[in-house]
Amino acid sequence: MPSANFNLMLFLKRIFPFFFCFSSLLFLLLVFSSSLLAKEAQITILFTNDHHGQVEPLHVSNASKPVGGVARRMALIQKIRQEVGEKNVILVDSGDLFRGTAFSEMTNGKVDCAAYQLMKYDAIGLGEQDFDYGKKTLLEYRKEFGLPWVSANVVSAGQPFIRPYVLKSAGNIRVGLIGFSTQDALSVARRENVRGLIFNPPDAAAKGLHSIFKKDADIFVVLSRLGVEGDKKLAKGNSYLHVIIGGRSQTVLATPVVTKMKDGTLVGPIIGQAGAQGLYLGRLDLSIEGHRDPKTKNATYSITDYHYQLIPITADLPEDPDMVALLDKYGSRLKQKPLDEPLAEAVTADANNQGDSVWGQLAADEIRKATQADVALINSDFFHSDFQTGTITREILYEMLPTDNEIVTVEIPGTYLRKTLEIAELKRGQGAFLQISGLKVQRTGDSLSIWVNNEPLKDHQKYQLALNDFLADGGDGYEQLRRLKYRKRTDIMIRELLENALKARKKIAFTDSEKRWIFQ
Repeated sequence: MPSANFNLMLFLKRIFPFFFCFSSLLFLLLVFSSSLLAKEAQITILFTNDHHGQVEPLHVSNASKPVGGVARRMALIQKIRQEVGEKNVILVDSGDLFRGTAFSEMTNGKVDCAAYQLMKYDAIGLGEQDFDYGKKTLLEYRKEFGLPWVSANVVSAGQPFIRPYVLKSAGNIRVGLIGFSTQDALSVARRENVRGLIFNPPDAAAKGLHSIFKKDADIFVVLSRLGVEGDKKLAKGNSYLHVIIGGRSQTVLATPVVTKMKDGTLVGPIIGQAGAQGLYLGRLDLSIEGHRDPKTKNATYSITDYHYQLIPITADLPEDPDMVALLDKYGSRLKQKPLDEPLAEAVTADANNQGDSVWGQLAADEIRKATQADVALINSDFFHSDFQTGTITREILYEMLPTDNEIVTVEIPGTYLRKTLEIAELKRGQGAFLQISGLKVQRTGDSLSIWVNNEPLKDHQKYQLALNDFLADGGDGYEQLRRLKYRKRTDIMIRELLENALKARKKIAFTDSEKRWIFQ
């Protein structure tokens, strides 16, 4: 009779093949189910920033430099879409579409909106210059052109001013495109254009958004207006982010800012930026792996590999015919005021923030004359760049003065006027330095002497002051001007005033200026 040990051995020998098969099947099922949960994807992010109205090319005379222009940009975008598949491409811009060129300004930014609509941007960050035509106009353009502006930290009446983010599917991955605006918009933009808006700290908004957003998106891409250094701070405190496309500092990041562990694993987001004015198209190709928990719906995705490059928009690139047609359509509307019309000749170059400036004095004098005020002030950074010698065309004037302002008159006590000029003296060499008319200011040691129309300033006398509305709203740090009473809007726009003055003078030279600021 067989022993018990023998029977046990015989039993195990018979069931072992079945046990082995069952174990193998179980293993395969586990592997298969894991593969169902895991995803691998290849996506391409194309990006630009700080467009600033540059729909037309630059540097056309030098073929070795990037020339930009939206017609060539669109042709390159379409080529890449065809190369990798349109469903795998995301196109974004970090903001500041408006202001900087005559073409843009004379269409009130509509040509830029139409161009971005045609290029089919998936998301656009909300830049400080995007408020230049007012928040109402911005919302109207968003609706008219279907532009996907996003910002997670701008609030109006307790609610998001615009969408905090948009979701875009690419390569079977759900990508969250989040916008963060700069808090400096409150000091950069005209006060009335951002009145009623609250710009919350981006870092706090990013942390609060993650808890809400993490079940909707697999990876997170930020469109930032914080500049490179601000992006680094945002990245350090929000490691869940995967990519930051920056702006405002207008940095040409030929290589991205990344942090890696010793084994090469990425820690935190990839930070990129593509200069300004559409001279480069940024391209970021990503390899992504991860999965989403079917119970919690939480995603765990990471970038396993990437390739980053800035592609210069050069003259040898073709122009997209649809974009060329769009620009021609908008350009035909400018025939009544041709951009190349000569206004005057500039005999000498001129800077506007070091002291007396012929251009600053011309503007201040015309403002005072148009309003018959006692004195006039205008900030030097009303001129966005210095005038050079040569023919001043309407296009050059618009590029020098891309932000138009209305003239405002106010009543100012002598003490306030003295304080304003003391502040201005400290801002010499900065854009906030004031150009003056009807005034003479002399610094001798610790003494500051001020004359109003050749008479010593009287602290208790009230003067009629004319100035641009940006200053009247307390811009550039002149907060005391915002508190002045008896203000009157004139409906006189400064750029048109200067255009007429240039036509009348025909020639501008530095010898035309006089000593109004005297520093000893």
